[in-house]
Amino acid sequence: MTQPSYSADDRPAGEGYQAGLRRFFERHRSTWELGGIWLVLRLVTFVWAALVSPLHAITPVEQMVPLWPPSTPLLRWLERTLLAPWFRRDAVNHVGIVVNGYRLDDGSTQFHPLFAWLAKPIYWLFGHPTLALLVVSSLATIALLIIFEQLVLLDLESHTARTATLLFIFSPPAFILFAPYTESLFLLWAVLCLFWARKQRWWLAGLAGALATLTRQQGIFLLFPLAWELWQVAGRNPRRALAGWRDWLALTLIPGGLLFWVAYRAVALNDVRPDYSSLQAFVYSVIISPASSKVVPVQAFWLPWRALWFALNNLWAQFHISVAIDLVLGAGFLLLLGLAWRHMRVSYRIYAVIIVLVSFAYHTGPFLPYMGLPRHLLLAFPVFIGLGPVLRYRWQRLLMVGLGLFGMLFLLMLYVIRGWVP
Repeated sequence: MTQPSYSADDRPAGEGYQAGLRRFFERHRSTWELGGIWLVLRLVTFVWAALVSPLHAITPVEQMVPLWPPSTPLLRWLERTLLAPWFRRDAVNHVGIVVNGYRLDDGSTQFHPLFAWLAKPIYWLFGHPTLALLVVSSLATIALLIIFEQLVLLDLESHTARTATLLFIFSPPAFILFAPYTESLFLLWAVLCLFWARKQRWWLAGLAGALATLTRQQGIFLLFPLAWELWQVAGRNPRRALAGWRDWLALTLIPGGLLFWVAYRAVALNDVRPDYSSLQAFVYSVIISPASSKVVPVQAFWLPWRALWFALNNLWAQFHISVAIDLVLGAGFLLLLGLAWRHMRVSYRIYAVIIVLVSFAYHTGPFLPYMGLPRHLLLAFPVFIGLGPVLRYRWQRLLMVGLGLFGMLFLLMLYVIRGWVP
């Protein structure tokens, strides 16, 4: 007996729905896979931070509420387990901004505003600032993964693009993308900026660059790769470049974001007091904040080789695990940059080199001279795009992801127990 056949119109409703659902999942398969990776890492970082937090309980809720067994009230135990272990280092400053706004006496004005501003409505809704910041950083991270892979796919095949994405999200400093820090939000805007530039949607690229600048100071450096991409589109021809002057105007949005923040600090906070005695004095009195020393007492921008030489001498004179970690991860990133170099677009090289030089130039005092170096280098994300084609074999990818996950959990442990400053 022959089976009945159905046309598209008379197929049973359930079968049509299932086929449509399968097509939907297949079409968005990459997004679902990246969402699964994000979910696993989000859960792993939550659990691991909770497990190691008793080694150095800092907040009152950590000291009063045991991690195990679960206790009542349940919300208090969840706060102790999921939120309190992340209340460390710069997270304390971001929480202060969300709750109290900007103040001149605590150095909070050195932190750009967008991260806290996005977290504010969530704080009003749920009443917990750390939760609000974690929601923003977590959502930014999943969006970042999706857009990052879309950017990589403009140049690489799908399996190579996935390699680049995995190397990025499983790099040791990438745990900070799941912390209440600004890196995930900044990287989302930075990746969108380059993605829209590659699509020649210049005003969207400029807007993303402005939002990146409102998240972190390093956003201003996106001006350079965008300018190069525009120059490339013009065929490196001055006349053609001048003819596209409207596209070049889009680049002004990036310094415009910085100028908006400086103007806000000047008018609303009275935090801009220009000092023209030197370039460094001007940067700290206008661009960053005169109150920045209240967060990091000693900080300055030196020539990168001078700052590096000082850090090496510091480590030689008196070993400190934080300095050793910063230098080892910094050297490892330079090695990755070298491996990735020939597979990177010129605009990506320009941006990555600027971020690397500025990161190595940032000196943070005689005790911890390279505080924050690994997470600052993570902002040079095009390096991971160039690494995608380097790892050709499955065992290489598995090894790098495994080592990266181990390093990520190790650094997260040190962050939670305050054994290292990320």
